[in-house]
Amino acid sequence: MNESLLNIIKTILTLAVPYIKELIESKVVPILKRKAYEKANARIDKLIEDLAQNASKIHSETNEVKKNAYIEGSKLGLATLRVLAEKLIKAADEIEKVL
Repeated sequence: MNESLLNIIKTILTLAVPYIKELIESKVVPILKRKAYEKANARIDKLIEDLAQNASKIHSETNEVKKNAYIEGSKLGLATLRVLAEKLIKAADEIEKVL
C-alpha cells in the first residue's frame, strides 16, 4: 500500500473513530439497557401475574389440600417478590450515592 494512502486512512480513522464511538454509545447502549429492562420487567410481571392467579384460586378452591398448596405457593412467591424489591432498592440506593 502506498505510504500517502496509508497516512490518509490513518487520518480519516483518527477523526472518525471518536464519532463512531459516540454514535454507538448514544444509540446501541441505550437500546441494550432498554432490552435488559424489558426482559427483567417481563419476568417480574409474570411473577406478579402468577401470584394474582394463585390468590384468586385460593378463594374459589374447595379442596383444602389444593387451597393450602396455593396459600404456601403464594407465600413463597410474595417472599421472593419482597427479596427482589429489597435488592433492587438497595442497589438503586448504592448507585445513587455515587451520582
